[in-house]
Amino acid sequence: MSLEEVRGEIDAIDAQIIELLGARQQLVMRAATFKRDEHEVRAPDRRARMMVRLRELAVRHGVEPTLVERVYNTLIDGFIELEQQRHRALTAGEVAGSAAPRPVEAAPGA
Repeated sequence: MSLEEVRGEIDAIDAQIIELLGARQQLVMRAATFKRDEHEVRAPDRRARMMVRLRELAVRHGVEPTLVERVYNTLIDGFIELEQQRHRALTAGEVAGSAAPRPVEAAPGA
């Protein structure tokens, strides 16, 4: 296998990862509709449980657990920021007297 072929396979995996991140983002935005405040958005207990589970998965699949932890900490921080924005928008609508918040569909291709 040549370097270009290896890079092509890496690019294909990256495309799959991005597609999965889009699916995860849609679920995170949906989850925001169930949470009452920013502490629930941050969900530190869930995050701690996730990190244990993810490290175990990493070991099982032969991936460096520290790398997985670093990647997921960055990923989770980014999704928490998006979810907080969504949650603030939802609660602002409630405060303004609007009807119950409706889940907003992610942008096409998200």
